[in-house]
Amino acid sequence: MKLLDSIVCPISNKKIDGNINRLAVFINVWLLVGYFITGSPYYIAFIVFDFTIKAFDKGKYSLINWIAGKIAKIIKLPIKLIDQAPKLFAVRVGLLTASMSLIFYLIGMPTASFIVAGVLLTLAILDSVFDFCMGCYMYHYLVFPFYKRKQKI
Repeated sequence: MKLLDSIVCPISNKKIDGNINRLAVFINVWLLVGYFITGSPYYIAFIVFDFTIKAFDKGKYSLINWIAGKIAKIIKLPIKLIDQAPKLFAVRVGLLTASMSLIFYLIGMPTASFIVAGVLLTLAILDSVFDFCMGCYMYHYLVFPFYKRKQKI
């Protein structure tokens, strides 16, 4: 697994509870499923709203994080501290994706909205069920090369 060992993720000093994060992402999975079943844009709008809060590092005000925290307490999940930076990057990618889905819906392109929401659903399932964060790969191949070039100048 040499390829997986060489991936560069963003890092920070701030830690978050990885179990609560995975539960929050799993709640997003169910909201996306609700969107696919009903076609109601309110599901995507709520995800955009929640991701906007999290994208500006205000996760403590997120209703989804609050619910995930309550569920974690009820089922007695242990605290698992992880680096916040990769998850913050993933939330920002999620915000972009969910916003695109909502915009497509609002301008009368529901098929495009469902396709973009399907991409978000796939990423959320990978993160919540398999603990596989595609955000690290996106960062490694789309952001990090430009950051390295900027450092050499």
